[in-house]
Amino acid sequence: MKANLTKFCAVILLAAQAIVFAQKTEVSVQKGKVIAETATQSVAIGAGRKAILAANEKPLVTVDNPMVDDVLKLYKLVEAEREQGDLRIDLVLIMVGKADKDEGVGALYFEFPNFKPEATNVMTIGPMPIIENIRFYDLDGNLCLVEEKRVSDTAAHYSIHLAQQVQPGERFKLIGVASIEDIPVFPGGAPTLWREGPLVYFRAANNSPNALNYYRFILPESAILVDTNREIVATDTVDGRLAVTMRNYTGPYGDGLCMVALLYPDEDGTTLADIPGKYRGLRSKRDKENSETYRREMHKIQAGTKYTDQSTPLAALLTIFGSIIHGDTDLYDTVNYTYRAPDSIQKRVENAKYFVELLDFLSTPQWPQNPGDGYVHPIYLCRKGSLIDEFIQPIVYKDGKWYVHNTKQKSSRESTDVTPNEITEAKSKGYLCDWEVAGPYLQKDKKYTELFDIPFGPELPDVDVAWKPVLLEPHEQHPVYINLDRCLLHFDQSVAYLRTEIASDRQKPARLEVYSDDGVKAWLNGKLIHENNVNRGIQEGSDTVNVTLKQGVNDLMLKVTEDIWGSRAIVRLRPD
Repeated sequence: MKANLTKFCAVILLAAQAIVFAQKTEVSVQKGKVIAETATQSVAIGAGRKAILAANEKPLVTVDNPMVDDVLKLYKLVEAEREQGDLRIDLVLIMVGKADKDEGVGALYFEFPNFKPEATNVMTIGPMPIIENIRFYDLDGNLCLVEEKRVSDTAAHYSIHLAQQVQPGERFKLIGVASIEDIPVFPGGAPTLWREGPLVYFRAANNSPNALNYYRFILPESAILVDTNREIVATDTVDGRLAVTMRNYTGPYGDGLCMVALLYPDEDGTTLADIPGKYRGLRSKRDKENSETYRREMHKIQAGTKYTDQSTPLAALLTIFGSIIHGDTDLYDTVNYTYRAPDSIQKRVENAKYFVELLDFLSTPQWPQNPGDGYVHPIYLCRKGSLIDEFIQPIVYKDGKWYVHNTKQKSSRESTDVTPNEITEAKSKGYLCDWEVAGPYLQKDKKYTELFDIPFGPELPDVDVAWKPVLLEPHEQHPVYINLDRCLLHFDQSVAYLRTEIASDRQKPARLEVYSDDGVKAWLNGKLIHENNVNRGIQEGSDTVNVTLKQGVNDLMLKVTEDIWGSRAIVRLRPD
């Protein structure tokens, strides 16, 4: 590069850095603007961009970001697959993400066809999660104008303006750079980076059909890789950090989720000893036995055995998987809890066969023998070769049999447990903290307002109820609250039950303040004392109930209904 051909703007505050290697020159600009030339061409390089110059070649200008460099290198793998021609590749997504102690950042490359009948330089995508401060660049490193149109508190459409027109059927090709820590996989959903017990999860998804995805996760320097839900293409290091690269092709089924589970010693002091037991062969005896049963019976099913049993949740799972493998739509319809139009069952069975062949049984809680109609029991499934509970299969009890509900994918929200000191302080202010929870319960085609008056297991005699402890979280206006979505498998149009004990030194009047999302019924010592069939959020104020506590132990039970978007409760006891 000739010095007299490099022109600096007067506003440059920090000179560009040039590195010469293998007869190539790399020019980066942090502030200001540079115009650089090769023997045949010149190029303008603005702040935040860099150019690679080589004799007799067109200057390559990109975003000055090491993760963008990684993205473009991975794109060469996509080009190789395209040249081979074995796959139908309609969409491409390449993401490189890096997790630090205080933030997660990412760069991505994506292609999206122009479906319009005319040429355009504006690409509109969405609705998609709202991404603060996202920047889009074309492949020449030019910053694109982005217009955001919000459609809700969590989702927006983005219109991206490119310098060049894209013809009908051709592809928009863009590079994006953003913080990824608080970006959910889908609007309103779980975040890309979150914690669950000692594990930190890092995930990304492009579930578009026939999409080729490469995900590269640059883990924290101290990270201990525990598991991934897919096969790893490569591992290497970046500045002393482990980098894991995974590939998936979504095919016609849109199977695009990639997930990494790790420990983060620098953040929380975890060590190898904190790896959950299931990753060290310490699964419960019950889970091992159920896993052996599942594999043994699946082997028989695949060999041609017709399996028809709905006496347990595991048996119902095997029955519907057998119906899928054999293409038995009548059996599939018999064991399915949710209604399916007859003309859609054949297609669903064909699509489900893809997932059945890649799944393995992981775990399930002990199921009740007689839980009462409407009780939903979870079975956790993983991909073969992984122990991440990526899929949850709900099984519903009705009239002595178990039926299979719609499969759910693993979903979690960042949560913070309250400390023992915070619980002690909350109790001193009258908040009830020692709860157990049961559920969820639902009934086909019934809305939450109808479920309010339908008695389920905890309201009925001679029914087995699986109660389990509740973990409390801090709330903005209250020291503690019960997040039922964290305690139970979430379903819209469902109910859950809570119970606790209130000790009283004598018979005395008191006042209960009940906050619920949504409606609530309350029983004290078996007597209905309050009901409010309502749709509301937890912050909309409390119901006040005047009660009389007996001397000794008082039993309090709540029934909380759920419409959509989450179920929560807070109860406070005050002197009358």
